[in-house]
Amino acid sequence: MLAKERLLYILKRLHDQPSISVTDLCKELGVSKSTIQRDLKALEQDGKVDRARGGAIQKNFDETMSDLTEVPVLDKLGVHIKEKQAVCKEAAKMINDGDLVFLDSGTTPVQLLPYLQNKRIKVVTNSFFLLSRLSIPNGSIYMLGGAYNPKYETCYGPSTIEQIKEFRFDKVFIGANGVDLDLGEVYASEFEVGALKKAVMERGKHSYLLVDHSKFSLTGISTFGYLNQFDKIFVDDFPTDKKNYKNIVISK
Repeated sequence: MLAKERLLYILKRLHDQPSISVTDLCKELGVSKSTIQRDLKALEQDGKVDRARGGAIQKNFDETMSDLTEVPVLDKLGVHIKEKQAVCKEAAKMINDGDLVFLDSGTTPVQLLPYLQNKRIKVVTNSFFLLSRLSIPNGSIYMLGGAYNPKYETCYGPSTIEQIKEFRFDKVFIGANGVDLDLGEVYASEFEVGALKKAVMERGKHSYLLVDHSKFSLTGISTFGYLNQFDKIFVDDFPTDKKNYKNIVISK
């Protein structure tokens, strides 16, 4: 299939449904992820779709994120990768030797890992996805158990929250599925995930939000926090027409 035919196919699929994943398009069109990602980038540059969370959504689509619209963690690892890396490079400066750090699940917090290798720290996480990529020879790692979700490669639920209550974190690094800049609300795509993030923030001395600009156009079914609750909000870009939060750190 020619590139032009693929683009038309993708637009038709997004006409029939609000969103589609890179994985589904690869299977349907029989091409690689890199090919689909180039196609989606071209469509985004033409103003025809919005890329988000491992796939694409209809232009100006205003859907609430939930477990019905989220895609597997591996599918979104390469989405906005440069932006996530810039965000985490700056956020990593907050981590000092001796810290007890919580790292949230997701494809943004995982970009912190290259900056932790030489740190003498203790890391707590609920993410097998992150754990499998984490190496801190001079530190310690604590993996939280609980109900395992293979889609996100993470644990959560009441038993996970009970384990969180045993810790007092120096630094907490949290990702989000969406942010409403007008209301100042920060969202998760599932209630159980939101409850875990909220519990972690309550046990943290300092909390940091890690998001790229694409999250500003999304909301979620669970509000787990507010922008003014974070010590710093690390972003790659911030709209000039929105409220000027004092805790915003723009990372290029």
